[in-house]
Amino acid sequence: MEDKSIIADQLNDLEELMLPKRRTLLTWWLKVFSYIFLFMAVIAVALYPLMFILDTSYNVSLYGLESNDRTSFITLAVLALFFLKGTAAYGLLFEKDWAMEAGLIDAAVGIIVCLFVGAYAMFGRGAFIASFRLELIFLVIYLIKLLKIQPMWKKSRTGTN
Repeated sequence: MEDKSIIADQLNDLEELMLPKRRTLLTWWLKVFSYIFLFMAVIAVALYPLMFILDTSYNVSLYGLESNDRTSFITLAVLALFFLKGTAAYGLLFEKDWAMEAGLIDAAVGIIVCLFVGAYAMFGRGAFIASFRLELIFLVIYLIKLLKIQPMWKKSRTGTN
């Protein structure tokens, strides 16, 4: 009886060793965009206080939300979106346990914002055709990829072991 539990423990250890590292689950394009958004999140978070210190404004834009007024709600929303994207990118690149949840939230919020911006262009501005955001295609692909690797991510080990 004791031999069976030792064998089961050794099989569990072997199974853990055979699982891929989390970083290998990420495709090359996911890594590239994660680095880009991590860098952009750092820039966005650093530039916002500088806008007030230097008494200047910068154009900020993401998912069709655009602003150049440092005190507007849209500017804060864009910066919050960049912070969310940067958090998800950090989690994915550094193999954090919470990275999948952050990435899924990031993708879902991005899709909702893109749909809202398109609907607002159609109904709020009186346009006859809704504007189509190209980002929407990439966000759906991102969401599908994260959903595919989520079960393996939870089982896999980090690269620091």
